[in-house]
Amino acid sequence: MLFDAKSKIERYLRKNPQIKTIVVAGSYGRKSAIRCIGMIVGQAFTVTMGVNASVDPDVVVLDYNSMANFPDIDPDIVVITSCETENEAKEYFDLANRARHILVNYNDVPQEYAKYLKNPEVITYGDELPADYYFEEHDTGLDGQNGDIVTPSREHITVTVKLIGEHNMRPVIMACAVAKLFQVDRERVMAGIEAIRPVHGRMSPARGLHNSVILDDSASTSSTSLKYGMQALYSIQAPDRILVTDDIRKLDKIDYDLVSEVIILGQKPTKAANKKVVFFDEEIDLFNHLGSRLDENCLVLLEIPLPEIIESYLW
Repeated sequence: MLFDAKSKIERYLRKNPQIKTIVVAGSYGRKSAIRCIGMIVGQAFTVTMGVNASVDPDVVVLDYNSMANFPDIDPDIVVITSCETENEAKEYFDLANRARHILVNYNDVPQEYAKYLKNPEVITYGDELPADYYFEEHDTGLDGQNGDIVTPSREHITVTVKLIGEHNMRPVIMACAVAKLFQVDRERVMAGIEAIRPVHGRMSPARGLHNSVILDDSASTSSTSLKYGMQALYSIQAPDRILVTDDIRKLDKIDYDLVSEVIILGQKPTKAANKKVVFFDEEIDLFNHLGSRLDENCLVLLEIPLPEIIESYLW
């Protein structure tokens, strides 16, 4: 092969300098960020993930982790969704320092890594001030999140977002910031935001057995997914909250006052667990337990694939 994929992209972008280039970097959250950019910025521009020979794009979005390094590309925007290690921070900020603008997740990029930031054109986004772009929540529930995305000029964009979990709002806020940099008008920004829906298995609400409600997070692969899933579970009013998972590493981080039961698929550890924790070696036994346990008062955070308990998705 004469040119590898990276070389082809670099050659294409050098020949087409009018195309805006966005690189999304991060330990996690990249796919959600790319998807939200496509949904919101795509209301006004043709956006592609990588170079598609059959499309003449206005904006090309590149995933840093899938494309390795970009020695010959100076992006218009670099988005840093998260950093888990100092080495990652060095890599991401090395590229970001060559960009026209940098968008940094205020909540998921530790402040200590700011020492690697040399580019003054930085915009932060997150849950609240002091982030430049943030979300003022009015209420949250199974209908989604209602509130205002607030810009640096203190413009309030009132939206209802069909996503659950404040961590899922962050890529929406970021994509709104990208749209503002590209001067996408307010109506198109709002249309893009309101069209966003969760991917099944990524905090997607569903109707479950016996009219229970399932928060299906079984497709999440991030090491932080249980942490954010539990935050979402706590935020929704329900008389009965249940966690179903196979990750025993986080048992000591659960607020047992806010859950009715924790169901683990896997071998019971030697160390005694909280009395609200039950273990099942086999999936069929776990399923049978849920069949007798679930009712319309139950809200279940599902961290493992168990399609048998899901009847239909709400969105």
